[in-house]
Amino acid sequence: MEYRIVQILNNNVAIVHTRNNKQNIVMGRGVAFHKQKGDLIQEENVDKIFEIRDKNTVNDLTTLLSNVPLDFVTTSYDLIDQVQAKYHFAAEPYIYVTLTTHLFGAYQRLINGDDDVNYLPDLSDNYPVAYQIADDVIKGFRNSLDISFPESEHKSIALHFINAHTSGSVEEEKSQTGNDEIIEVVQKELERNGIYRTQKNANDYDRLLVHLKYFINRLNNHEPANLPISEGMIGEIEASYSKAWRIVQRIKELMQEKLEIKLSLSEQTYLTIHIQRLI
Repeated sequence: MEYRIVQILNNNVAIVHTRNNKQNIVMGRGVAFHKQKGDLIQEENVDKIFEIRDKNTVNDLTTLLSNVPLDFVTTSYDLIDQVQAKYHFAAEPYIYVTLTTHLFGAYQRLINGDDDVNYLPDLSDNYPVAYQIADDVIKGFRNSLDISFPESEHKSIALHFINAHTSGSVEEEKSQTGNDEIIEVVQKELERNGIYRTQKNANDYDRLLVHLKYFINRLNNHEPANLPISEGMIGEIEASYSKAWRIVQRIKELMQEKLEIKLSLSEQTYLTIHIQRLI
């Protein structure tokens, strides 16, 4: 089979037409090197084909590949596909970006020897399938890339699948103005506390923006928060991440006052963890 190039994203990734006249993304080492729009890519040179599920897919993948190596991305995407098929566990398309960025951040901390305290609760009794999925993902990275994630990553990976779990398709974003306002509230409060996007924190800052993007998506689709939060967990986070927690409490107030959006405890927890990485 051959694929005709519609757009080259980089030397290793291109948007192509398939025989059924759909557009997909193909990935492979040097698959688009020295090629241009209209050229053909041979199937044997393609490592991964990814369906363009919604209007965000191309932008999300382009952003992801600017920070994450291709082999890491393809491994993550393959494993997400495999576990969904194996466990009949449908997840929202955004999990490809959010889980991959999270895992690459965890990998960077691992190779740098950084401590990564995980205050997330153990929800394995309530969500056993998500934890089985997390086991498979961790084993998959160990087998494919010789990366041994710490035990604490089981909880984080499971949580990504718990929150992305769906029984149907996601509607498109409805209000771009509202979306921009939510991100603006967060960024202005970060700036008020001296937190800006820099070369040093760019990956963590971009992960926060990706998280906000899909928080907006969940709001637009009226999806409930899936993470049960105990008072003990809130107390631990507030004590350990006190500045980040205070920033999130102000963000919560601003969203309520300006946008009439209520920030759930689970969302406050997520934002605190993301913002803590920027402090």
